[in-house]
Amino acid sequence: MLLLFVALFFAWLALREVRSARRCVDGFNQLSKIYVSICLILAVWAAWGPLNTLRFEYYLSNKATQIGDVPASVHCNSAFDSIFDNKVGRAGHANPLTGDIVLQLGWCEKLMEYLDSPTQATRRERYSLMLFTHEVMHIKGELNEQKTECQAIQRNHIVGEILGIPKHLAKKHTQQYFKKDFPMHPYYSEKCGPGKAYDEKLPDSIWE
Repeated sequence: MLLLFVALFFAWLALREVRSARRCVDGFNQLSKIYVSICLILAVWAAWGPLNTLRFEYYLSNKATQIGDVPASVHCNSAFDSIFDNKVGRAGHANPLTGDIVLQLGWCEKLMEYLDSPTQATRRERYSLMLFTHEVMHIKGELNEQKTECQAIQRNHIVGEILGIPKHLAKKHTQQYFKKDFPMHPYYSEKCGPGKAYDEKLPDSIWE
């Protein structure tokens, strides 16, 4: 949000210079043109990141609403937001009562990178999708973290496909997470697995 104010400031400087030049007898000189150009470039540079984040938040909110079948609103925390977030120690959190989902600083960028290049994704980029899926499971009403993580594991490949990840890659990456990363996760549960207590026996299961 701070960068948007910076962008508006540079846009205001450019507008002020244009108005000033119009009142002058000589009009625009070369120095004024350079100054306005620099201000506009800086305004676009400052606004690009926040506007791109707002676009991505809107996109994720629509997808979360579709997946969770409840109204959802996704917010990507900035460094400024993190100062006032009392759950900053978590990668993300959600409120089932309001449908609000918050992804902490950096995780939205990781998810963007994963969606842009799923074949070259790092482990953290792949996990950003699992994090998103986990928080969507929360707004559906599940509060138990271990059960929520297992629900996310069983749906992560479906969510990935909805967000544009090729089906075979989304499934492969989810299976890799379940086998290699999940056993070391704080929300690991022995009840999560084929035929176990948290197995929902979904038609398109990752257990195979």
